[in-house]
Amino acid sequence: MGAYFSFERMITTTFVKVVYFLGFVALTAAGVALAVWAGMQLNDATISRSLGWRYVAMGVALVVVGNIVWRVFCELWVVLFGIHSELVSVRYALNLSRLRPVSEAPVTREVIEEREEVVRPREVVHQEEHAVPHQASVLGLS
Repeated sequence: MGAYFSFERMITTTFVKVVYFLGFVALTAAGVALAVWAGMQLNDATISRSLGWRYVAMGVALVVVGNIVWRVFCELWVVLFGIHSELVSVRYALNLSRLRPVSEAPVTREVIEEREEVVRPREVVHQEEHAVPHQASVLGLS
């Protein structure tokens, strides 16, 4: 129970799966309802034929494309929360919870090794006096 209150155990992935299922049902019902409604209107000849077939096509597209887009959107959220759970498991695997928190007193003595300074000669590029200067574009592409 402590993991829920410290936000180490996320319940959002379960919540996203429930929201996905409800959205799937809503999109499918709306697409089928639109296609059936348009079909009934075509049967009764209360709307034009081209408009009726457009509504049928939009209903079918809502069922197919709408559910694919909804699935991708929900999967992105599941992936984001999956990354969190993986980071928590890595933290426990590395025992990072036992390290000194930042709020404790700082380390009083640190040993810093001195290194030799390496002097490297600088490279100097000389341009030829006879060369024609190159005009570059604003973006530097030419």
